[in-house]
Amino acid sequence: MKNAMILILGLGLTAFLTATAGGVNSSGKDLVERLACLGCHSYQGKGGQKGPSWDGLGTRLTPEAIRQQIVSPRRRMPSFAHIRPEELEALVRYLSGLK
Repeated sequence: MKNAMILILGLGLTAFLTATAGGVNSSGKDLVERLACLGCHSYQGKGGQKGPSWDGLGTRLTPEAIRQQIVSPRRRMPSFAHIRPEELEALVRYLSGLK
């Protein structure tokens, strides 16, 4: 009985940690969805028209320029300086790969 309770608590803790870890190991693509980036930006003909298209983004901007735009944007884009450093890096890697 005691071992069964420990097993149940362990499984519950594992499920909780997995659910709350959210963005820690999120891929850049997952972050784009979670942050609703395509509400304003478009990529491959899908998404919004308020912001610039991401088609060829990785050939137009350096990773540092992409990072800067995310953290300290110009114009109407909101800042995403609040995301975790590892999320920022995942997002920069993803966007830099859009050729």
